[in-house]
Order: sequence, then structure tokens, then C-alpha cells
Amino acid sequence: MPVNRRAPCLLAVALASVSACSDDAPAPADATVDRTDAAAADLPPPFDAGPEPTPYTGPDDWCPGRDHCRNEGDNRLRVGVATENITPEITETYTDANNNHHWDEGEAFVDANRNGVFDGTWIAGFGAGRPATGVHDPLEVRALAFRYNDVTVAWASIDCVGLFINEMDLIRADPELRGADLDKVIVSSTHVHEGVDTVGLWGRNIAVSGLNPAYQTLVRTRTARALRRALEGLTPVRLRIAQTVTVDAMGSTLDYVNDTRDPVIYDPTVTMLQFVDDAMPTRTVATLVNWAAHPEYTGSENTLLSADYVHWLRDTMENGLPGESLAGLGGTVVFVNGALGGQVGPGGGVHPRAPDGTTVRDSGFRKAELAGTNVARLALQALARDGAETAVTSLAYRTAPLNARVENIGYGIFYNMGVFDRELFAWDRTMPLGEGNYAWVRSRVTYLQIGPVAVITAPGELHPELWVGFDDRWSWGQQRVTETQNPPDFARAPTGPFLRELMLANPGVRYAIVAGLTEDFLGYIVPAYNFVLASGLPYIVEAQGDHYEETNSIGPEAERFLTGPMYDLARWRTPSN
Repeated sequence: MPVNRRAPCLLAVALASVSACSDDAPAPADATVDRTDAAAADLPPPFDAGPEPTPYTGPDDWCPGRDHCRNEGDNRLRVGVATENITPEITETYTDANNNHHWDEGEAFVDANRNGVFDGTWIAGFGAGRPATGVHDPLEVRALAFRYNDVTVAWASIDCVGLFINEMDLIRADPELRGADLDKVIVSSTHVHEGVDTVGLWGRNIAVSGLNPAYQTLVRTRTARALRRALEGLTPVRLRIAQTVTVDAMGSTLDYVNDTRDPVIYDPTVTMLQFVDDAMPTRTVATLVNWAAHPEYTGSENTLLSADYVHWLRDTMENGLPGESLAGLGGTVVFVNGALGGQVGPGGGVHPRAPDGTTVRDSGFRKAELAGTNVARLALQALARDGAETAVTSLAYRTAPLNARVENIGYGIFYNMGVFDRELFAWDRTMPLGEGNYAWVRSRVTYLQIGPVAVITAPGELHPELWVGFDDRWSWGQQRVTETQNPPDFARAPTGPFLRELMLANPGVRYAIVAGLTEDFLGYIVPAYNFVLASGLPYIVEAQGDHYEETNSIGPEAERFLTGPMYDLARWRTPSN
């Protein structure tokens, strides 16, 4: 999630701590807001403080092994897939008089609904006030359904920056899924930074929510419809699997991706699960692809809606590269992002290479196109070269609720201002967020196993060192630490086994992936050993060095509250085992 450069000033106004800031839409000095609009209708009373909840109590469901999933059937894996378009209609545009690619108060706009207010289609990422002026490529939700015997799991991947768990629960409760024979529904966000603001942080300014209730409803209903259609299309399949890394012949990842936060540690592995029709193995039903990178290659000056590199990755894998005689897989590709925390993405000199050998360093659609196409090329080549069919295609999952403490004062302010709409509980929201008055959120993590592939969900942007550890090989020839201010203190770093190792230790598992921004959206999951806050206005102003991510994290114990359950689920075995 790129930094919002206007956030420190406006949030400081809300805190009444700084006087020389923008006056776009300041909150009252006590940082509480009398919310009388429709969005406030479901808010709890002003005082809902109570005892701190138990952070984690273990899985509350697993399959097979429960009464609703006894693993009875014909021992065949069935898969269905569906796509729904979630591109909005843009009815109000503006004149960018100062050419800063953001709307500023006083700039002319098309008032289509004649309400006197610029109701822009606000794009998520790169600061508030960036309205869409058009559409470059469609935003979509792509859904997969899996059934093995009487275990049924459906998984949707949405082209948006993130979605809170309360929105995901509404998808699960949608009438489209009423009566569906479903044991588990998983929802992911691809984390595109050229899609519509589905969180609220990127409205006309940092103090005004960017949420559009009608668009939120569209995303939910289209996602539920895609899940239902995927279930209706279930067909027996075979599973082919391949993995590769986005690394050039010299061992560098910079043709594809980089990590710009110290320590430089990241996992550039691409994992492909190709599901082919059992009766016609030359026909691909669907392909699940996992890779980690922020979809922000088009950059902060773009005002056209786009799925960024994700669009070209999916399109190339489906349709191939005819000019290179590289065939596509057909079917439908579903992309799920990985451990992209710590600014894993296009920064720090990433230069996708064109077929003629030239490179593109500047942000833009050409950079996004080359990045997506090049990753897809490697994936297609790996499947053709190394793709191996597996005889084991069984399906299993375990899932656990969790509660996490929120120490980020900005989150409390955003909640009170109505900027975002998710439940915070067990705090007195009439008082400042802080020691003795921390808020809590509920969330969830899930372990899913498809044959020899194990997936763990991360309810945010997981920092890669919590996934792979601190081995130098995960720095890909780069210097792990270059920052001299507040550098990582490896003496305080956690020791293994790390999450990836624990996943691979599960019976029958040969491939392990993490599904980022899945089951929830709780910002960056920063390791506790390297969590540094500014001494003044913590969370509002970032500490010196590589510490932006802390300003978009729930707090210094995110590792404990969020990855703790992930580690536990990776270790957990069903009672029968």
C-alpha cells in the first residue's frame, strides 16, 4: 500500500496536534464525529468498551472430519470456475487544471447527479483524491469451486485493493449462495492500486471516505454470483502443478520484482495449479496462479481503472504469445497475491524487459504489461517443461477465528470519522485510542490443502521474512540492509522454523504458498523485531529509515496476533491424526 502523503497533515488536524495543515475537511479537535448518516446506523453505541477478548482459541471448523464433511464419495476432484465484471460506470469526471492527477477543491467537474458535490470514482492507492477518468482494462472477480467427496470449498479473487471481513461475511450471506452445498468460502483481494477504493482511505481527501455503497454492493453481489456459477460448473479434473522463480539468467529478480524495505528478503516463486478436464485432458478448466508483488506498476499518475500487471498475467497465460509461438492454457486463470509486505513490487530499479531486449523503468501501462506478460511467460514455460500431474487430489481445510488488538491511533480516528466501515470493539471510542483503551478487530485465517499443495491465508500484507525466514538466499544477491537509520536488529529477529517450512511439514505437502490479503484486510503484518514508530505522532508520521509500513499496520504485535494463528494452523492436525 503506497504512502498517502497527505495523511500526516490531515490526521494531525483530527488529533488537534498540528495547526499548520490543510483545512480540506478537518475533524473536530477531539477526533470524534457525530455520525448521523446512513453509514452510522450500524455503529455500536459510543461506549462499547469491555474486557479484552481472547486473541486465539484454535480452529472452529475443519474438513474432512466434521459431521458436515465425512469425506464420503467417489474420491474425484471436481473444479468449477466463473468470472464476473466489477468495472463501475464512471459518470463524473473532472478537469485536472494543475495536472497533478488528483482532484483539488475548486477544480471543475461533471456533476452528473446534480447534487453539487464531485462524486468521483476514487482510485485506491497513492494518496487520497485520485478519481478515475476512464477504464483501461476490466476489473473482475474470478471464482474457483473445489469439491472432493463431500468437502466443498469456493474461493473468489477480487480485483480490489482489499476487502474487510465484514464485507466478506456479507458475500457469504448473499442470497445467491443460499442453499448452496458449501463448507467453506474464501475471499481474496488482488490488491490492485488502480481499482476502486473498497476500503475508504482514498476519497476526495483523507478525512472523507472513498467508499461508494452502491459499488460495494455490486462487488458483493457479483462475487456471490461468480461463486455460485463456479459451483454450478463443477467437473471432474486432473491436477498439474509447476513452480518457477522470476529470476533472470544472472540470478537477479529486477526484470520482474524487488523488495524496497530493509531487510531485502522476498520470495519470487510463481506457483501454478492447472486443472484439466478429466475426460478431455487437453482442455484446461482453470489455473490458479500465486506470485507476490504490489500491483502498482502503472504508477501514481495513472487515472484509468486497471488490474495492473494482473490483467496481462492472466490474459497471457490464457491466450499465450502467438508471436513467440508460445501457446496459452485456455480456461480461466485465477490470480492470488502472496507475501508482498515490505514493498515487494516494482520499486528500487525494477525494469521489465521487452522482447527486443530494451527495458522499461518508468511507471506506466507498458511497465505493467511487460511485468505481467513476462511472469506469465515463465509460468507457461515452467508448466510445459516441468508440469507434473499428481495422483493425489484430495481436499482439506481448517480455519480459525482470531481477535487482534489495534494500537494504530489512525485506525481509531478513521473509524470515528467514518472513513472506513468495519467493526472495532472493546474500546471507549469517545476517548483517544491508546494504552488502557486499545480497540480490537475480529479476523480469520485458513489452511487449505489441494493434493500436495498447501495454502495459508494472510489477513493483510505479510512481510516475506515471516514466510521464508532470513536466509541470505532470499535476498537474491542484493545487500540485505542499506538503511543506516533504525536498521533491522537481527539479534532480535525470530528464529525458525518459519511458516513456509511448517507448511511443507504437513503430510503429503510438496508445495507451499501464502495467499495474501485473504479472509480480511488488516494492512501490513510487520515483524515485531523491526517495528519502529516515530517518537512524535506515532502511526501518523513514519519513523526515520524504512518504516512506512508501521503507519498502515494494526500495531507492534501484528506478528503475534495475526501470524501466530497462521503458525498454529500450519502445525495443527485433525484429531483423527
